[in-house]
Amino acid sequence: YFKAFTKQFTTGENYKAGADRELQTVRQMMIDFLQNHSQELRPPACPPLDPVSSSDITSLFDKNSHHYTAIVFESNNSYVGREVILDLIQYENIIVKRALNFDKPFLEKLGITSVPSCYLIHPNGSHALINILKPLRSFFSSYLKSLPGVRKKLLLPLQLPVQENKEESTEIKVWKEFDKSKLYMADLESGLHYLLRVELATHKTLEGAELKTFKDFVTVSAKV
Repeated sequence: YFKAFTKQFTTGENYKAGADRELQTVRQMMIDFLQNHSQELRPPACPPLDPVSSSDITSLFDKNSHHYTAIVFESNNSYVGREVILDLIQYENIIVKRALNFDKPFLEKLGITSVPSCYLIHPNGSHALINILKPLRSFFSSYLKSLPGVRKKLLLPLQLPVQENKEESTEIKVWKEFDKSKLYMADLESGLHYLLRVELATHKTLEGAELKTFKDFVTVSAKV
């Protein structure tokens, strides 16, 4: 994993899950990695993944808005809320937040008896608990995507390069002849790039004769 917008050279962070290579485990580690980004280094497209408080939710009630707001209530070790948040980032007219089930009186007030549960605030300020057959990520995401007015965001068109002037484009460029018996600087650079970035990268460590050979090679290359 590599942190976004880092200004220092880094080799990244190794995936540390032992023998566990299940898709669910990898997905949860990716979510943790995104959430642990500092606010300054958070990718612009990544929404806040931290839970909101009961007072934050209450302040949204009975207020007109231009979008739906869905709050997924869940336990502390649940990933459903964060998964639904990431599922909906490509959709407009809806914002998804998550809240933990610590405030029991507040949950009772909203009629929430089990978690995970999804509570929906409509654009006109009305709010109610969503009745979904199974409290799973796929069910929550599908329901929210089906709400009236919720649609996938339109991607901005790619900026195409400006076409050259017709007079310039009609010019025939003659390929330069290369002497295959000679060695060019581009050949050396390409060979060094492959050696240092590809072949050397396959070795985690260099010891003994291999290390001595590599040191001799670097010494000779520096003199060329």
